[in-house]
Amino acid sequence: MPNLTFAELQSLDTTAMLAAYRSGTLSPVDVTNAALAAVETINPKINAIFHVDRDGALANAKASEARWRQQDPRGRLDGVPTVIKDGLQWRGVPGYRGSIALKGHAKAPDTDSPCVARLRENGAVLLGKTIMCDFGMLSSGYSSMFGPVRNPWDLSRTSGGSSAGTGAALAAGIVPVAPGTDILGSVRVPASFCGLTGLKPSFGRVPHFPQTSPAAVSGPMARNVADMARLMSVMAAPDDRDFSALAHQPIDYEQALERSFKGRRVGFLSTMGFGTAPDEETVTIVKRSLAVLSAIGCEIEEVLSPFKPGDERVAEDFYRLRPLNELESLPPESRDAADIITQWADPARRYTALDHFRHYLGTLQLRARALAMIGTFDFLILPTTPVPAFAAEQPAPDPNALFAPFCNTFLFNLTEQPALTLPCGLTAGGLPVGLQLVGRRFDDLGVIQLAYAIEQAQDRRVAWPTLA
Repeated sequence: MPNLTFAELQSLDTTAMLAAYRSGTLSPVDVTNAALAAVETINPKINAIFHVDRDGALANAKASEARWRQQDPRGRLDGVPTVIKDGLQWRGVPGYRGSIALKGHAKAPDTDSPCVARLRENGAVLLGKTIMCDFGMLSSGYSSMFGPVRNPWDLSRTSGGSSAGTGAALAAGIVPVAPGTDILGSVRVPASFCGLTGLKPSFGRVPHFPQTSPAAVSGPMARNVADMARLMSVMAAPDDRDFSALAHQPIDYEQALERSFKGRRVGFLSTMGFGTAPDEETVTIVKRSLAVLSAIGCEIEEVLSPFKPGDERVAEDFYRLRPLNELESLPPESRDAADIITQWADPARRYTALDHFRHYLGTLQLRARALAMIGTFDFLILPTTPVPAFAAEQPAPDPNALFAPFCNTFLFNLTEQPALTLPCGLTAGGLPVGLQLVGRRFDDLGVIQLAYAIEQAQDRRVAWPTLA
């Protein structure tokens, strides 16, 4: 079998990879060896992966190779290499959730998260665990435990958070698909910053365990829509551990990509009205996508945000309790080591139960107002992030406003709507810009189909960054 170069590995999507396995021109061992070699050469530059399971990956690749020789693949990703976010449980591998506060306290789980279990069942090869920001609450790849994750498009910039290492590994071409998690924008922000496609599914569409929030979901990330749809079909399979899961819909998302959008009504929102101020170049690039939407038959109307500066603060105060809950279980010296996230969470120490309930009610009011924005539209579109990727060492564009960069994404976690980001262009400095597509509640298939239609119409031919 051939020795794959990094450029050859980078050019393979899952369709091409699986076709090569089927024909015998490549084997899962070839691809896994190339991916592991890429980890050795590329990962020191981007700091995406902190744990590599070389022996396990090669053993699984050899087993996959044997199945392909018999033309009996295990599932839809048999032999496809992937990586697992630190925030997802991988049986036997400790999770640090990006934070030095958990150094010496991290435990190895005895079960996989649902999406990790589905990947195993479908024959995927798990290469390693990827770095995330502290407790998944930052829009950057800043990790107090492992250092900053760097964006393959510009190593001085962040890959975005919290699925930071996953986004960087995908953009670098080490793997073609991978799962992320999203509570404020943690799939969509890194996908936007890294020029990827990423879906925050409707709450409950993809089983998620352990379930700790009515806003947290697992979602697929990939380098194109078809690959993302394939991974979505795998991840959306049922898992009885998630008590909040929706009734399973046996949809083959990859096979259902084609659809007409003639006459579909789309609302365009240029700014959310709060949070990080929108970058003019980012908004201009997103607006160019309106012509593509018109070309595929959509009827577009501009939407004015019902929000004003400061409306997001009640949600920020609500979410401060999430990392505080984890930090409070640790010794003071461990908490103090993770200074940025500890300082952000610290105001919640003074909350009363009544304060917390009022913050919760505030998030429900935000949810109602956000849901009303879609009105009679079939979809909303807006910039995924108000600015392109910022400096890798920073936890946010403004270190005193850590929550602000999630302004265009976190509301759709509260509303449980599917929200997908799709690359729509590059800034003059060569940084990706993401177009966010928001669908009606539970219309995950619709946003995937719209993303595919846009991707096909815009005929994206931007070369991926080369780091080898």
